[in-house]
Amino acid sequence: MKIRIIGYAGSGKTSLTIKLQEKYLIQGISLDDFLKIKDKNQRFTLLNSRLSSLDAWIVEGVQVSSWTKQTFDEAQLIVILDYPIFITQYRVFKRTVSQVFDKSRSFEQKKKVIKRMFKLFKWNHRFRKRLPSIKTNLYNQTSRVMILESPKDEKRLHQYMKNQQRMKKHAENRKHRMRGTQ
Repeated sequence: MKIRIIGYAGSGKTSLTIKLQEKYLIQGISLDDFLKIKDKNQRFTLLNSRLSSLDAWIVEGVQVSSWTKQTFDEAQLIVILDYPIFITQYRVFKRTVSQVFDKSRSFEQKKKVIKRMFKLFKWNHRFRKRLPSIKTNLYNQTSRVMILESPKDEKRLHQYMKNQQRMKKHAENRKHRMRGTQ
């Protein structure tokens, strides 16, 4: 299965990807890892090369741009984490506080962490304004779109994943039985 997860900063994309990766043994890919590559053509090429080498994947990230287009085009399921903004902002704040009180970080690193928090707060507000048009565009994809509005909605996602596994296993068994009758 190929899954694309998108949502606010602090919505839990990485945590959800890790859970799905461990439970369903699907390779997770974080788009943030590709942001270190400044050349967008090289970023596009490396990401798409990585995707084409896998039969199944979970791609998570906030990025919606030309270099991530293939992740939406090929996904069989697009998961939008559309949690209330106060939850995501709180999570960004909480993450920042834990990093600021990390004794192994220098004062300069702590200042960068705090600056990043305010950037993420702003980013989340801009994303919130863009989200309706993003949803509209995603509904035009051939994939299934699932919107999770709270962490409790993850149950629906797991149920969907279990059903997909059952259907795949059933299809494989039928194919095996068909070969046996020939």
